[in-house]
Amino acid sequence: MFNKKFLLIIFVYISSISAIFCQKSSLTVTVDKDTVVLNEMIKVEFMLDNLTGNFVAPDFVGFQLVSGPNTSSSFMMVNGKVSQKKSYGYILLPTRTGLLKIGSASVEGDGNSIATEPINIQVEASGTERYSKNTTKKSYNYESDSGKDSIPELKKTKKRVLKKI
Repeated sequence: MFNKKFLLIIFVYISSISAIFCQKSSLTVTVDKDTVVLNEMIKVEFMLDNLTGNFVAPDFVGFQLVSGPNTSSSFMMVNGKVSQKKSYGYILLPTRTGLLKIGSASVEGDGNSIATEPINIQVEASGTERYSKNTTKKSYNYESDSGKDSIPELKKTKKRVLKKI
């Protein structure tokens, strides 16, 4: 009788530990505009969802760093399930016109690494017509399983923009 209770306790403990550590982890990059005028600022945010490790910021070649890294984090435990989020935000100002790239960011640690692809930003001259109607907020999501050492495939998703009526 004692062995059955002991085995049941061990089984429940191992299942709860595996449920905590086998959650999907992802790195999401959100850019508020993909086409800007020369003196217009861009907000870039990197969201780490259930990822632990060292965040390596991208290269911002062609941009002046106005603000950042602005960080925020949250930790939540509901019914034994743990989730954590951390975000790194940057505000950038382009220094020249043309096609600029925000470099690749990565998170490395715990035997798991995940990296983003570079993001293209089109910078137009100050005298040109504003592209506010055509620019959209873009979000790029990179997912990884906890036990795999691979760089995931790129998944592009667009977020809906809600307007007040």
